[in-house]
Amino acid sequence: MGGITNVSGRQLKREMVLITVFHHNGIELINATGIAITHSFWLNRSAALVSVPEVLLSEFAGMASATVSAVAGSVTASTPLAPFSGTEGSYMLPHHAQEIERLHRQHLFMNTTTEGQLLVVPPIHEKNSLRVLDSGAADGFWLRDLPRQLPSHDLELYGVDIGSDLFPAPDENAPYKVELRSHDVRTPFPRSWEWSSKFDVINQRLLIWGIQSSEWPRVISNLVSSLKPGGYIQLVEAEWIDPNNLADEKTRPQLRKQAALQEWSTASFGMDIHIAYKLEGLLRGAGLEEVSKIQFDHGYGALARSKDQRNVSAELWVECFRTLDEKIPDGGIPGVAANSKEFHEFLDALEVEIKTYGYQPKLNYVYGRKPLA
Repeated sequence: MGGITNVSGRQLKREMVLITVFHHNGIELINATGIAITHSFWLNRSAALVSVPEVLLSEFAGMASATVSAVAGSVTASTPLAPFSGTEGSYMLPHHAQEIERLHRQHLFMNTTTEGQLLVVPPIHEKNSLRVLDSGAADGFWLRDLPRQLPSHDLELYGVDIGSDLFPAPDENAPYKVELRSHDVRTPFPRSWEWSSKFDVINQRLLIWGIQSSEWPRVISNLVSSLKPGGYIQLVEAEWIDPNNLADEKTRPQLRKQAALQEWSTASFGMDIHIAYKLEGLLRGAGLEEVSKIQFDHGYGALARSKDQRNVSAELWVECFRTLDEKIPDGGIPGVAANSKEFHEFLDALEVEIKTYGYQPKLNYVYGRKPLA
């Protein structure tokens, strides 16, 4: 069995959950403090009940546009930034500490689209305990958020990422231990880890700019090898470009150029901007069963879920492209910009156009089950 479900954020059932943030001065409901929530997104079952959509919308919208613009502005000015260690040549997006801040904002924004769902695999709710692996875990933010969705589960949380410099220091007082290890998922897990058939659920999301087209089957095979028989793998990627519905060159010229930029920033480096359309086939090719897809409309700018999100979401989106100016070849990016100055002028215009007309890719959550035998 398999299938696809298209879901806009408003159609999802609103679940009541418990969310708090532990600050140095006590416990309070999660709020719009921006990066202050880093490393502190934890479940506390004695907190007041709050609704996922309202809390997440408030949390993301509360990140002032000035905060996002400041990050983007510093990159625009080509300020030297310390690179991630171990990711050079493997990860196409920015290689500095501010990238983690952007990933946190991206995570919260995705939560507003999915109404807080991190795992969409229905059978996981039937188990009382889960051993979970997050591939491409960065600093483990997704893992530390997972207990919010699964408050009654006994969770063992593991993550791997190609670079370890930004792994947080262990927190002995954290309600859930998160174990992060440095590993390149394009290679098999070390036998000494004893991870063969270890995990109930494996998650991997938004590695479109980190895995080359030819490497996807190998990456999935490596992940599946560590999945228990009967366990599930979930892959999350976005349909950034709809080939059958490209933006009109006259009315939305910057969005049309954006598609050219997205094609260039992947194809030129061996990656595939259209990988989201191929995830189901990749999972079936790896021998998985019950492959299904749940799809969410993920609106930026004028198409964001709420008015409060329109500006900050457009700024967040454009920000992720700023440091690609370092990779502009002689002759520029075809159909986009001839040099760095033109590139940033294009991004400024793109931000305005997204705030005016919106941009709505689709998030594909694709999952499959490893056969029992």
